Amino acid sequence: MSQTNLTPTEKRMASEDLKKLVLMYSIPTVIGMLVNGLYNVVDRFWVGRIPGIGEEALAGIGLCMPIMTVGMAVSMLVGIGAATRISISLGRGERDKAEKILGQGLSMIIFFAVILTVLGLIFKRPLIAAFIGGENESTAATLGYADEYITIIISGLTASLMSFGMNHPIRATGNPKRFASTQLLGAITNIILDPVFIFVFDMGVAGAALATIISQCASCLWVMSYYFSKDPALRLKLANLRPRLDIIAEICSIGVSPFLMQAAASIVQVVVNYSLAYYGRLDTGSESLAISAMLIINSVTMFVLMPIFGINQGTQPIIGFNYGRKDYRRVKTAFRWSVVYCMIICSAGFIGIMLFASQLVALFTGSSGPGGESRQLITLGTHGMRISQAALLTVGFLSPTLNFIQSIGRAKMSIILNMLRQVIIMIPALILLPMFFGLDGIWFATPAADIIAFVVGVAFLVREFRKLKPEAPDTLGTPVPEER
Repeated sequence: MSQTNLTPTEKRMASEDLKKLVLMYSIPTVIGMLVNGLYNVVDRFWVGRIPGIGEEALAGIGLCMPIMTVGMAVSMLVGIGAATRISISLGRGERDKAEKILGQGLSMIIFFAVILTVLGLIFKRPLIAAFIGGENESTAATLGYADEYITIIISGLTASLMSFGMNHPIRATGNPKRFASTQLLGAITNIILDPVFIFVFDMGVAGAALATIISQCASCLWVMSYYFSKDPALRLKLANLRPRLDIIAEICSIGVSPFLMQAAASIVQVVVNYSLAYYGRLDTGSESLAISAMLIINSVTMFVLMPIFGINQGTQPIIGFNYGRKDYRRVKTAFRWSVVYCMIICSAGFIGIMLFASQLVALFTGSSGPGGESRQLITLGTHGMRISQAALLTVGFLSPTLNFIQSIGRAKMSIILNMLRQVIIMIPALILLPMFFGLDGIWFATPAADIIAFVVGVAFLVREFRKLKPEAPDTLGTPVPEER
């Protein structure tokens, strides 16, 4: 396919200055990811202010995170897998193939949503009890809040998976603004509804969950309206919804990497919650205090990580499209600019966390006095945040590296790198380090995993860069090998 046969969006990805193009594609997704991060963070912000129960209610939400992460893993399996395949197909000029991928993605999301909803509602209570070491008198209140919250979240899982999973293909076609607007709509709705349901209607934790689900329903309707609009980049066709195992396998071959990363994160969260409950009880006398501190730490660092994920998602269609065209010079240049922008974000986040950790933690707590539970929570959260984010700068390079490897179809390599950090290093560190350092060992596990994964990621990247020899981008019809 010659340059003249490309659409205006495809011409932009093929020829525009990459410094500007990466930024132009990333800004809407960065905004969208930041806003999307507000979904759960806003819940935590308001729940932490419920008089008399803030700490235990926060801990309850923290116990729900492994289950919620499984839902996110499935949406990433389909959404990112389909988006990457669509980008590469469009780069090769295979528009009909891209629409088939889109249809298969929707069918997969509906199938997984039904299965997860049924299983989640059946097994939710024993699962969250296992996350804290069992149900007893000291954990009963926290488990009650967790059950109340997760029941509503699971009931709205279909809308959640569709809004996230079907939004990624929109980004892959070169429409980052529509991608961001979906997340913006949901987050603004959640921000408005949270305090209303929690305090005005006096629904507490259930109100936070209900506000989240209503917001995700709004996002879902907005996403699906795009595919039935007057002139979408790709169309949803009924014939493409019929299961095609070959296309499903293609989607999964790419999506399995972020899926396993999120699934591993869910396992890590289970280990973290169990360790926090055990060592928190030994070091502070409270299971919920340590779990609440970790939830707050994750909420704060999310606002550093989400912009990085936005840069990655904005860069992915550029890398995937030019890789499909075999324009490897542009592939490498797009990656380099993504690293530059991610490092800027990481540097600012690192400085902010180190200087203002106490103030950031305090945003999520109530207003008890100097000797109260909130003061204890602020002290513990500040200490844990500074230790756990000590190696944050390595993420500014490692994250775009993982995105690059995934964007060019190196599924096996992406899986290896993701599993290295999340499973091979992180889980043993969470088990072993607390034996020597107590609660501090849980905080030390994160920088240890970041540093080791960074070193290995650099080695993988150097090897992969050497394989991408400069080649004229006019042989669009020749398939590019996906594994070498």
